[in-house]
Amino acid sequence: MDYKTLLVHVGTDPAAEARLRLAIDLARAANAHVVGSAVTGVSHFVTAGMLAAGDSRLAERCAALRCDAAAALQRFEAIVRTEGLASFESRLVDDDVDGGMALQARYCDLAVVGQADPAAPGPDRRSDLPEYLLLASGRPVLVVPYASGAWRLDGEALVAWDGSPEATRAVTAALPLLRAARGTSVIGFGDGAGEAPDGNPCARLAAWLARHGIAARASQRAATGDVGEALLSAAADMDAGLLVMGGYGHARYRELVLGGVTATILRAMTLPVLLAH
Repeated sequence: MDYKTLLVHVGTDPAAEARLRLAIDLARAANAHVVGSAVTGVSHFVTAGMLAAGDSRLAERCAALRCDAAAALQRFEAIVRTEGLASFESRLVDDDVDGGMALQARYCDLAVVGQADPAAPGPDRRSDLPEYLLLASGRPVLVVPYASGAWRLDGEALVAWDGSPEATRAVTAALPLLRAARGTSVIGFGDGAGEAPDGNPCARLAAWLARHGIAARASQRAATGDVGEALLSAAADMDAGLLVMGGYGHARYRELVLGGVTATILRAMTLPVLLAH
């Protein structure tokens, strides 16, 4: 597959520009359309009549949120025009951030969002947007670390492989990125027995990737300790610029329950991570 429409979360957080520039690089490489979405956090159920009849402080707060979102969109438009992006649009959306982004993501090929910064959670936005999109949007999500950086995806890529449907969807969604990577490694944890007829699922995935024009190295490691931390350690050892993995968990009544590896990665990630559920 190719990315034809990218959705990027436009915000006022310190990493917003780095996230946008990464999305621009992807769009330019794929000749894709970029949707920059600033979601105000104002519920779409709040009408003008309700604001007029209610406490003036509510109206003032809603106006301030919309002003912040509009300013973020102005910055988005200035950057994409300066970068000469051929096709883009900006959207100011009245909705809660998670629901508003999840709905828009269903009409895009890839959502680009930022990792939640535990030190600075916005008072009017959820701190678990990546998790929510992963479980509720039905689309792959590229999560960019909250630590500012000039992120590039043409270096080494690491694919975490366990043979699951989630990992399968993730590596399929990542094919355009893996083709652009300088090199790709596939890593699995445990003995892999029973996951493939020859007992070597990573090698079988590497063979599949080769048929897509991607030369990949395969390795199987013992499953000791925290697998999420082991993945991040492996990514650091190879100086990877991208981690691709399945995301695990369940969404029930707006409470997100993630698998241990997914939760560890989203909490401690130091490189962009593409996830699919």
